Amino acid sequence: MRAVRNFLCWMFALGAIVFLRSSLYSFLDIASWPDAHLPPTLLSASIRAALPLLGIVYGMACWTFWTSKASARAWGLTASCTNAVLGCLFLYMDRRFLTAPATAFLNPDALLLGIGIAGIVAFRRRDVIKAERLMQPLPGDGTNAIVNRAIWIAGTGGFIAGMNWWWRWAQANGLLWIRGSLFRDLALLLLLELLMVAIHEFGHATAGALLGMKLRAFIVGPFQWRVREGKWEFRFILSGFLAIGGATAVAQTDPNRPTWRDICMVAAGPAMSLIAGLAALWITFAAPGHPWAQNWLPLAFFTTLSLLTAALNLIPFRTKAFYSDGARIIQLLSHGPWADLHRAFSAAAATTVTPLRPRDYDIDAIHRAGSSISVGEQALHLRLLAASYYLDRGCIADASQALAEAEAVYQESASDLPAELHAPFVFGKAYLQHDAEGARLWWDRMQARKPLRNADYWIARSAVLWSEDRMNEAREAWEKGNALAQLLPHVGAYESDRSCFALLQKELEVPGLVNVGSETIMNPA
Repeated sequence: MRAVRNFLCWMFALGAIVFLRSSLYSFLDIASWPDAHLPPTLLSASIRAALPLLGIVYGMACWTFWTSKASARAWGLTASCTNAVLGCLFLYMDRRFLTAPATAFLNPDALLLGIGIAGIVAFRRRDVIKAERLMQPLPGDGTNAIVNRAIWIAGTGGFIAGMNWWWRWAQANGLLWIRGSLFRDLALLLLLELLMVAIHEFGHATAGALLGMKLRAFIVGPFQWRVREGKWEFRFILSGFLAIGGATAVAQTDPNRPTWRDICMVAAGPAMSLIAGLAALWITFAAPGHPWAQNWLPLAFFTTLSLLTAALNLIPFRTKAFYSDGARIIQLLSHGPWADLHRAFSAAAATTVTPLRPRDYDIDAIHRAGSSISVGEQALHLRLLAASYYLDRGCIADASQALAEAEAVYQESASDLPAELHAPFVFGKAYLQHDAEGARLWWDRMQARKPLRNADYWIARSAVLWSEDRMNEAREAWEKGNALAQLLPHVGAYESDRSCFALLQKELEVPGLVNVGSETIMNPA
């Protein structure tokens, strides 16, 4: 439901921009809109009065949500009810209502009604409105608080201005747009947006491959391809349609590679968006007099979206979920704690494709980064990396201390973690700190997020049961997990997993310990 509210918040921001902008232009010829029931002057006056009021309602809905105001729920419900009412009104007017040029490519009727109903459902409960603040910049991360908040509004305004320009260009060239059904038009726009995201992420992935990196994940909206336990896995996540975006994860095979390779990989995404946008721009300008002239509007939509994506991605900004490509480039060039952070994360990714293990991390770089990055998910990741480094080296006290620091970050600023990041806490609480109650708490948190039953899951389950002295159940979990661990690729991350099973094996007194080279591992039970 949080994803739905976030999506609706951006819709409110878009509504605020559209209605406040329209209210500022007196040349908007509202009186010419046909209506069979109201005199033109009364209709014109009513709409002119309603435009700023609607802009204020939508603006307050998104502002109170972003700033965690107590009134966020009330404004969210008000804006959602407004959407529902407008949707019903537009459906009643049907095709007698002529939309403004900026939104002529969308059918607002059923769309607005559906968004309104979704908003009423999403904002109905009093105990779930915990507004998601846009994250404040951290020292040295290259972003600015004002830019973090304004970037999406600027992007939306730029898109509307761009589509207005294209509309006037089409009128000047005698081009028309024949609207089809609501679902056909929306499906077409959705496919074009997914195509734009795919091209951007393809740029990252291709540059990474050319520079000797290995692709680990490729995400376009709801379509997700990830390498899990050495195998490619596809998942379709329906909520990905609510905030269409993408991601590309690559792993370095050379931990000592020069920084320029990472910069080239990051910059390749905006570069591909720019190339695609310029190609679509040329095709669109050439449309008059050619067979594809009737499709000028989808081409203009793709052109505008691609060029905006290329430009905005090079601006350093931060959201709760990610940094822009521009921010990442600045961080890589900084030679400070954020450059250390990228090196640390890159080394962690390399353990999934190379023999590099957690004990091979640059712990000094991790500590340097951690000294400046003390809040948020990046700070928690750094401390978990330190804990895994010390555990893999057998430094139990240091590993326990790093885990405690990670838990402190979690309590302060990083409480919304994916399920897989809970497993190290479960194991650490049970094995490193002998805290059965704490291990059970983290286990319950992980279970609430429906984790995959992989080797890490069984490590965590075996550890928490062992800490509670439920030996038979712990051994059963160990045997299931150990059998899976032996099938994992022989790379550093999974060798570390097998070492964790070895540690638990000694505590559980499970037979079958064997030596393979310099590593102590177990035969499958």
